[in-house]
Amino acid sequence: MKEIENKELGKVIVKKNNRLIYATDKVVTKVFDHNFYTPSDVLKEAMNQAYALELGFNVPKLLKVFPVGEEYAISSERISGQTLKEKMDSDPKNVKKYIETLVKIQKTLLDKISDNLKLPKLKDKLNNYISHSGLDASTRYDLHVRLESMPNHYKVCHGDLTPHNIIFEGETPYILDWAHATRGNASADASITYLLFLLEGEDKLADLYIKSFAKHFDIPLQYIQHWVSVVSATKLATTKDEKKRELLLRNINVVDAF
Repeated sequence: MKEIENKELGKVIVKKNNRLIYATDKVVTKVFDHNFYTPSDVLKEAMNQAYALELGFNVPKLLKVFPVGEEYAISSERISGQTLKEKMDSDPKNVKKYIETLVKIQKTLLDKISDNLKLPKLKDKLNNYISHSGLDASTRYDLHVRLESMPNHYKVCHGDLTPHNIIFEGETPYILDWAHATRGNASADASITYLLFLLEGEDKLADLYIKSFAKHFDIPLQYIQHWVSVVSATKLATTKDEKKRELLLRNINVVDAF
């Protein structure tokens, strides 16, 4: 994806996942590659962000959704400060404290029940990913059955809550990137964050995180473990790196590992 010459967008500050993120002093604009994102994908993310604001979460104010040549873009207010990831990297001795902060922020989301039908059900999304995982029919069937046996909850799940997606303005944390938001089970959302740590090679952080989550939510690790298996299968559909795929395949049949 080529950078777009547009003074109003500012300078590119991040390139990731077929997106370019531009910034000025007051505005951040996320431009989506049209080869990978449809206009409806972009509008859905903007809608999720707007809904998060309506629920009272600390989220950058949504400014506009607009076309930029062949691409579509979302502009939001710029939150100036350090991400939780940057805090962890600059203060490794207190990493446990920052993991606790991550879990507490996640709890503020998961404590909220949503009846908004525009926010998709997490189970529906996971079932779709399992169907397109490339696994054999018997394994897919087993995972679909396992998923359907899980309790139906309607908590607000971010779906991509990592230290990169939390930024602090002073002492106030703001939550970024709402593309994967759904209504669902808290332990499923936790298993996604856990896997994202693992996929980045952060095994120790993954372990600290999942134990902290289980403690704060008073949930047995074994229960979250069942979700790890299901969610690992859903990540196969979008993961190309062979080492990461091997990790996910190992976790699909995870046994008592915690």
